[in-house]
Amino acid sequence: MPYGKEDGVLYFGIPSGSLNEQVLRLLEKSGRPLKKGRQYEMMGPYDKDVVFRVLDRKEMPQKVRDGIVDCGITGKDYVFEAGMEQDVEVLGDFIFSKYTNQPSRLVLATRPESGIVNPPDCAGKIIATELPNLTRRRMAELYGVEDLRILKSEGKTEAKVMMGESDAFTDITETGATLKANGNIIVGELFTSNPQLIANREAIKNPAKLEKMEDIRICIDAVLQAEREPVFMVFMDVPTRVLKEVEQLLPSVVSPTVSPVVDAAWVSVTVVIRESELNILAPKLLRLGVDGIVPIPAPKVFTQDMIRARHF
Repeated sequence: MPYGKEDGVLYFGIPSGSLNEQVLRLLEKSGRPLKKGRQYEMMGPYDKDVVFRVLDRKEMPQKVRDGIVDCGITGKDYVFEAGMEQDVEVLGDFIFSKYTNQPSRLVLATRPESGIVNPPDCAGKIIATELPNLTRRRMAELYGVEDLRILKSEGKTEAKVMMGESDAFTDITETGATLKANGNIIVGELFTSNPQLIANREAIKNPAKLEKMEDIRICIDAVLQAEREPVFMVFMDVPTRVLKEVEQLLPSVVSPTVSPVVDAAWVSVTVVIRESELNILAPKLLRLGVDGIVPIPAPKVFTQDMIRARHF
């Protein structure tokens, strides 16, 4: 068996490092809980056709390309750092950052006293970075700077400027607040990144494996969508005479369900509504005579737009 893989089983790569805890959390909330531990290979309790392998997030693109796993989650920046964006297939883009619902950014930063105020000032300078290939590539593409001296860093990158090892550095950040709080200035943005589900190009030719990959992607998408904006299953009693007006007001995720009740002057309406919409609509509905508006939190909502046509 190549790479210790069994036939008929999907091998899914889980990243180590900073993404690991978030990916495990999302897998648990999407119905695939895994026990935290030191195992490099795990299987959930509900689906014996999926084996999860914990791999270095930086090596994930290569492991997926070579078929050591059929698919896996890693940062878009690591895919581009490896130069493998043409060698793997992107099945999904996820946003699950620490502080915001925005992608993270690879920024160029330095100390105010360095004399560097914009990226072209880095020509001939030493740049400390954990992503040397991506940094060199983007500095050339965006700012025409090709004369760079790269200092490969494996952590504590910003300290290398303070200690005089480099003139500037790159860092992945969401808001830039920590960098600024430590006395650094951001002089340029090189790349926008987010976690991606990437797949082996041969594996996606297997319909059963592709469907399983998509199943996992859809469930994670549903969790993330609910976390970005909570949704509610809302029950309400609506006077029949204003039903049409109420239906026109409801910007539901799916069409409302209208059910008759004992009193013909009323109907029961059930609808899925986003929290922000509900807060605006509830007073308007009350003024129309709607009564008994009861919102119940929905952990996740699955909709048809989560199904994506694939043409490989």
